[in-house]
Amino acid sequence: MASTYSALKIELLETGANSGTWGTATNVNLGDAVLGEAITGSATVDFASDADVTITLTDSATTQAARNLRLNITESSTGVGSVRNLILGSGCQIEKFYLVRNNGTGAKTVKNTSGTGISVPAGKSTLVYNDGTNVVDGASYFTSLTLGSALPVASGGTSLATLTANNVILGNGTSAPLFVAPSTSGNVLTSNGTTWSSTAPATSGTVTAVSVASTNGFAGSSSGGATPALTLSTSITGVLKGNGTAISAATAGTDYVTPTGTETLTNKTIAYGSNTLTDVVGVTATQTLTNKTLTSPVLTTPQLGTPSQGVLSSCTVDGTDAVGFRNIPINSNSAAYTTVLADSGKVIFHPSTDANARTFTIDSNANVPYPLGTAITFINMTSQVVTIAITSDTMYLSSAGTTGSRSLAQYGSATCIKMTSTTWLISGSGLT
Repeated sequence: MASTYSALKIELLETGANSGTWGTATNVNLGDAVLGEAITGSATVDFASDADVTITLTDSATTQAARNLRLNITESSTGVGSVRNLILGSGCQIEKFYLVRNNGTGAKTVKNTSGTGISVPAGKSTLVYNDGTNVVDGASYFTSLTLGSALPVASGGTSLATLTANNVILGNGTSAPLFVAPSTSGNVLTSNGTTWSSTAPATSGTVTAVSVASTNGFAGSSSGGATPALTLSTSITGVLKGNGTAISAATAGTDYVTPTGTETLTNKTIAYGSNTLTDVVGVTATQTLTNKTLTSPVLTTPQLGTPSQGVLSSCTVDGTDAVGFRNIPINSNSAAYTTVLADSGKVIFHPSTDANARTFTIDSNANVPYPLGTAITFINMTSQVVTIAITSDTMYLSSAGTTGSRSLAQYGSATCIKMTSTTWLISGSGLT
């Protein structure tokens, strides 16, 4: 009759079987290769490539890695550093403990063909239990535990061998938290952002003397731990900027209001006294300067709105021509020319140095929408005829009422006035 095998694949000898070999088979079962592996055996499982490794149990009284109590995980070749699974495959869905040692540099998860298993970090050992369906922690509760050395902070410990009720926890945002007992000597703990240090006060803690330099606008001194008495001196110059609360002259001295240099007035609330900039006290979105005098201000792209009055005697409209055209600006051209909006109120001048016939054209309302009443004057100083033309709009000759282009003779002058959006009236001397 054939032999059968236990869950650990130990041969179960049948009555009357194995005649003449019963003793040998029994010795194998009880030896290191079978029962010895299950009790104290250690087997190496090597990850030789970046892939999962599966171990199995078969009906054989020979050494098998999956039967051993301890599994020693190693890595070689392309398996070095791999994060993979050690799968308990065929024949391993039995209830059994494993001591797993991960000697590799990548985490390994011990699991059945189903279930999530237990991940063993690189360089760590743990006890797991195969319940036949999943691999779970072999132990998760201890009534008491004594550590040979303090548990590091990275593992949830305090890094202290003992922790008393009076210990405090400090953190500086960079290094690990620091667990310390309060000092009875009054030491002060400080951090430079990386490490902690403990220093004792130089004296018993009483401030012996405090002096505030008057060059900063304040003067005062104290000794024996008393609160320093500070007074505002009168030596401050420049613009005094506060935190939104004005400093009155009664408490601030007499010289703090003198402005120096250039003050940029961008989104600032400005307080004035006798038309003099005194104090920048806060920030608002709107700047109001009412009935104040600003001497020689430089305004960059100002929005003036509609001024009720003002004198612009030194201003120009385009950098050359005075505001209001108190003169008649001249636009000299020695080539064919089409008028632009800036030519409104100007003279289109054909100089005597250009002895060539030229055509000066008034552009259409569609291209240049001149305001009604716009006047443009043409002057010709050469013996060559200047043709005054118009594009798609209509130009009438004064008194005659005829339309079309006109010729302007030497020393001739003609003025064209816009009457409607698309009609002009031209008149002058030397004009035909």
